[in-house]
Amino acid sequence: MMAVNHKNAIRQSGARIAFRIFNVIFLTLVCVLVVIPIWNVLVTSLAEDKDVMGGVYLLIPRSFTFKSYMRVFNSGYMRGFWNSLYVAGIGTLVAMLITVPCGFALAQRRLIGRGVFMKLISLTLVFDAGIMPLYVLIRTLGLIDNLWSLILPFALSTFNLIIVKNFMMSIPESFVESAWLDGCNDLLALVRIVIPMSVPILAAVTLFYFVSFWNRYTEAVMFINNSSRYTLQVMLRALIYQSDGSLGEGNIVYDNTKMAVMVLGMLPVMIIYPFVQRHFVSGLMLGGVKE
Repeated sequence: MMAVNHKNAIRQSGARIAFRIFNVIFLTLVCVLVVIPIWNVLVTSLAEDKDVMGGVYLLIPRSFTFKSYMRVFNSGYMRGFWNSLYVAGIGTLVAMLITVPCGFALAQRRLIGRGVFMKLISLTLVFDAGIMPLYVLIRTLGLIDNLWSLILPFALSTFNLIIVKNFMMSIPESFVESAWLDGCNDLLALVRIVIPMSVPILAAVTLFYFVSFWNRYTEAVMFINNSSRYTLQVMLRALIYQSDGSLGEGNIVYDNTKMAVMVLGMLPVMIIYPFVQRHFVSGLMLGGVKE
């Protein structure tokens, strides 16, 4: 009997080792596939004009220069960058100011009609009014050609609201009740007790909102007609699919300049993510737990 158990243990151990080897190889390939395009963008953006002629796909640096970045910094694309940063920054702030109190309110079991509110909110995950009603609403509000048209309609995400609510429901009620006994109202209990304990989920949701606002493209094309208010994503698409003279270098825009604009488009998220990534997984796992 002991010999059989020993053989089974050896067989299981061998299978586990084989799985780990396969897992390492598979994840390594996935990482390589993800990293190669980013590396190509970075290498190309730092290359000389002559090294990117003919649509060369660079993986090994041939030269090193910041000329393409200087062109971008001295061009109209920086205006698009600041427009996108304004939309992402203000939009994230407004969204968090709405999502956090709403999540806290829905997490309170004493809230009258909480079940009805959650059912109505959850319906928006399935049903959408559509693009045309949204455009009519924005036009009626007089927000055409206004950057707030990219902020106000998307200031609350049902998905983010639900995971914030679920996370706050995992906080023991005794903590909130102790704040009430100390004379705190709901707002003070939220600020002093709930928010400090909800840092993981708030970090994850902040990242979600920022990336969503930063990458907003379709709505910018629909609602923004004035080129001075274009976001970087709109300008980047025009740059990728057609050459123009906006960089002051004639009618040819080389791939290194296009890649420099791409790096500029990735930069804010790359800066923010390292500060929130340690809270990211734990926040999503706890916030994803159902009531």
